Amino acid sequence: MHKFKEVKELFRDRVDINLYVPLSQKKEIDLNYAISEKEKIILVYGLSGNGKTFLMKKVYDNLVKKRVQGFEFFFIANPFTELKKLEYIISLKSENHIVVFIDEAQILKNPELEKLRMLSDNQNYTFVLSTHELQAKEIFSKTHFKNRINYIIHLRELNVEKIELFITSKLTQNNFYELASIFSVSNYKLIYNLTKGNLREINRSLYKT
Repeated sequence: MHKFKEVKELFRDRVDINLYVPLSQKKEIDLNYAISEKEKIILVYGLSGNGKTFLMKKVYDNLVKKRVQGFEFFFIANPFTELKKLEYIISLKSENHIVVFIDEAQILKNPELEKLRMLSDNQNYTFVLSTHELQAKEIFSKTHFKNRINYIIHLRELNVEKIELFITSKLTQNNFYELASIFSVSNYKLIYNLTKGNLREINRSLYKT
């Protein structure tokens, strides 16, 4: 029983970088590359629960640990509650290139988005914006903004193979090899049908089960 409680916690719906599974190393490589090239605005978008926050937080944490010379990194988890922090960051006078990760960027209002656009144009800033799919389309529709989005990363739902990778990786990384072996292809197909490949729903289903 104790073992199953431990396994259950692996699938709790929370952002824990220790439980990160690199489902798409290409997306991670792309994001790191865009940042290293000092792209002005990088957009990460997809449906809610498709792993945007995990990807952003993982890349951010790795960059901070590496202490990349000539760069400073900041992470805004919620621009509504951390507006003062964001205002402080964009007022910095630094010789370094400042990279600001902003999760839930759809919360930003037009004047705030315009300020970010102007900073990305005229100063040493890169903004990595994470937003839901519908709101991303609204940003695309703004001509003055669309021309500044230099890099777009679209996170899609998982297919059956990726679901298998996600579940087995989580279990084996935490030494639950026996439990990992009991899942069959039909189990993964059932999980896909129940969750439509949404990462958050996969976690919730397995947590409840």
